[in-house]
Amino acid sequence: MPHSPADTRLPKQNRWRKGSALVTFSFSTLNLLLLISWLAVVTWLGLAYFAELGVTVITMFYLLGVLWAAYFLRFSAALLTAITAFLLINYCFIEPRFSLGVASTQSWVILLVFAIVALTVSSVMQRLKQQMLQSRQAAQQSRFFQSLAELLAAQSGTETLMQAACQHIAEVFALQARVMRLTEAGELIRLAGSDVQDTTFIPVQAASVEWALDFNRPVGTGTNDWPSLGYCLLPFGFPQREVMVLDASDTMPDLHFLQLLTHQCAQAYIKLSQQIALAQAELAASEANFKKTLLTALSHDMRTPLTVILGAANVLTDRQIPLTEIQSEQLLQSIQAETTYLSQATENILTLVKLDAGASSLQLDWQSPQDVIQHVVSRYQRRSPPEALQVNISDEEVLVRMDAVLVAHALANLIDNAICWRSAGSAIEITLSINDLWLQISVLNKGPGFPEGFAISAFAPHTQRPAGTRGFGLGLSIVNTVMQLHQGTLEISSGPNQQTCVQLMFPFVRASELIAP
Repeated sequence: MPHSPADTRLPKQNRWRKGSALVTFSFSTLNLLLLISWLAVVTWLGLAYFAELGVTVITMFYLLGVLWAAYFLRFSAALLTAITAFLLINYCFIEPRFSLGVASTQSWVILLVFAIVALTVSSVMQRLKQQMLQSRQAAQQSRFFQSLAELLAAQSGTETLMQAACQHIAEVFALQARVMRLTEAGELIRLAGSDVQDTTFIPVQAASVEWALDFNRPVGTGTNDWPSLGYCLLPFGFPQREVMVLDASDTMPDLHFLQLLTHQCAQAYIKLSQQIALAQAELAASEANFKKTLLTALSHDMRTPLTVILGAANVLTDRQIPLTEIQSEQLLQSIQAETTYLSQATENILTLVKLDAGASSLQLDWQSPQDVIQHVVSRYQRRSPPEALQVNISDEEVLVRMDAVLVAHALANLIDNAICWRSAGSAIEITLSINDLWLQISVLNKGPGFPEGFAISAFAPHTQRPAGTRGFGLGLSIVNTVMQLHQGTLEISSGPNQQTCVQLMFPFVRASELIAP
């Protein structure tokens, strides 16, 4: 693409609002009229009161006019004011008066000193004015970038982020902004901002967007490349395929500022896109692990008990196989044990599905922990033969905000684990105690305790279990997850005489505290 000369580049002075050029023109005209009036008044006063004022005082008055021009007008206006004042002083107040001739060395010194002071002061004032304008512009730009950063940080989606950026640019600079993407097929897609089909805007050429992306440099109005496009293209940066499109306007800031603006929008867009992609990847991985866990449970842990049940049932129904009463009893007990295991496994799988949904799936309500414990214990007492459970429950009326079904299932998991690992003939002890901070539900049993260095994470749902082990490895991890969702904790300890204690610790309130006075 050929490069065009830079003479069509827009002025670099920022115009923050529409009509600012007209306001600047009116302000300059007013200052010019005031300056001319001041020179006229000083000349009249000097002529009328020359004897009282003298050349020095009149010269100082003219110097004030030069300062006024240097501060409120351009340097050229200040220079013209100095030359005009020099000629007026020479013509009206330097001997011979009303002539451009200079009669004495003293008069020459006065004129030269005035000229030097006027030019020096004008130059210094112009630099000071330029620094002040730059400082004010930097402060305005800093406030704009801060407000833009706060606006972009509040967005939760890439489309809303870009739309908010375009709207903010339109409000601050009165610029029509668009964000567009060039696909691999060469098609332009509008992501945010003004509609690309709007006839009031110059249509964007795909070729110019492709060139800007290939060379990663701005193109169009305010640049050295294709300044007559009628809009400015600012790439987001490699390897992004997005560009910021700004329609040409008198309110357009300088190119460096536009590049900083685009860079900030691009960084926010890329960061949010990466966060969304990461969240989606984590969700997909979590779903994949969850499906893998269920598939493992269904294919391995449930297949074995079903095979045992089917085999035992086939033997019992086959009349050609002679069975003693003891053998038949053993087969029936095997069927009963495997059925119980399947029931517990099914409950664990359903609980795992519910827990995977997180806290949003909980049915929280104020519940009596005594009622939940009695409900679970009664299930074991109705078994044939009933399980040996010793229950010791505090009578203090307290309430826990809980999902009663999940807590009951967690307690049942602990009881089943205690039954499995208890010493022969020993009872399971279940206690409920209350201290100042926690309500504690404890399950104690005598038998081989947890090995040294045991961690609940070793039984996490997605960990690989050793070959030959039976069971889902979900019980303790489910209990731990249930406690986390209830802002509680799970504690495991081993005491003397091979006694193992597992505690569920809940935050609680006393019933009297919920009763309105």
